Amino acid sequence: MKLYLYFREATRSLLSSLQRTFLALLGIAIGIASVIAMVSIGAIVKEEALRQFQELGTDFLVISNIADETKTGKGIIQLESTVSIPRACPSLREFSPYAVTFSTVICSGKSWGSSILGVTGNFHAVNKLIIDKGRPLSEIDQEMKNCVIGNRIAEQMRQIGISNMVGSKLLIFDHIFTIVGVAKLASENSLRPQEINEGVMVPYLTLKRITGTDQVTGIVARLKKNVNVAAAVEQIQGVFDQIVKERKPYIQTASELIGQMNKQMNLLTLFLGIVGCIALVVGGVGVMNVMLVSVAERRREIGIRRALGARRRDIQGQFIVEAFLLCLFGGIAGIALGIVGAYGISRFQHWSFFISQTSILLGFGVSAIVGLFFGFYPAWQASKLRPIEALRAN
Repeated sequence: MKLYLYFREATRSLLSSLQRTFLALLGIAIGIASVIAMVSIGAIVKEEALRQFQELGTDFLVISNIADETKTGKGIIQLESTVSIPRACPSLREFSPYAVTFSTVICSGKSWGSSILGVTGNFHAVNKLIIDKGRPLSEIDQEMKNCVIGNRIAEQMRQIGISNMVGSKLLIFDHIFTIVGVAKLASENSLRPQEINEGVMVPYLTLKRITGTDQVTGIVARLKKNVNVAAAVEQIQGVFDQIVKERKPYIQTASELIGQMNKQMNLLTLFLGIVGCIALVVGGVGVMNVMLVSVAERRREIGIRRALGARRRDIQGQFIVEAFLLCLFGGIAGIALGIVGAYGISRFQHWSFFISQTSILLGFGVSAIVGLFFGFYPAWQASKLRPIEALRAN
């Protein structure tokens, strides 16, 4: 039998039982949609995570306490000791120590708890913070009671009716601070200080004078171009070993985290793809069951065709093509559903949406393979029916 006849007969058979065809299509469509959505979401999450780190810059690094010492509130070094670090580490291009504490912030009679960051004049530049309104803190502000508020502090102020925040006053540590800038919402990752969006940034020397602390919580820095990152980290570690022997700092670099992130995201994408494939296998089993029911219902038709001279491979070919068409059309519907699902999740999470050509080709390829694989057994069952036994069927 010619190939186009297989497709013609398969199409006629599928259209003759629309309910059964729809159920089979639904199963395979859900399976393909799961694969497309899972793989796409994995790729989007990976791209979004990498974008945040690359936006910060691969030359960025942070020096902080190891986890158990962070909980005790100890700093990594005294402020005076940080002066010698840039000179001792020629691989550093920019260098900004900061301190973090906590205080009640009062504004227009309303109060809330907030993180207070003591920062140096280049803190905003090193962290690539964008000032939405006003200006950043500079070295000129170091002896003044000026501050820059994070985006979430600005939201709290809007809720109490303050729309023009620049020039407004905040009471912090029983001292009046003037807001000179409002920072735009910064993308959150494990390198930037977490308190940037939630806290109030004040001059480091002002914070030291008010609270009496000279302990540095962490240091953010940037490396010079074409510097060997591993060698630079070793150099910084050696300087700290000389200055602060009793505590070992934890140094993280953006390039190191990007490498780790790539590995983790690849594993996540693989895992999500496996989960989607499980759903696809379930859909394929559903197609096979539907095809077996179709074979049972059409035993008489098969017997008549065999009696009229149809060969076993003709019968087998028709049912394989039928299963192939089921999975192909189910795959098209599944690809559409998967794209819509991935788009909806991306919009909800405010991620940049994209669908790779690989995932589309994967959807078509997998649906075709599933059709051939799960259609083979029913087709084989149909082809081995003897004409006399088949004609006896009711």
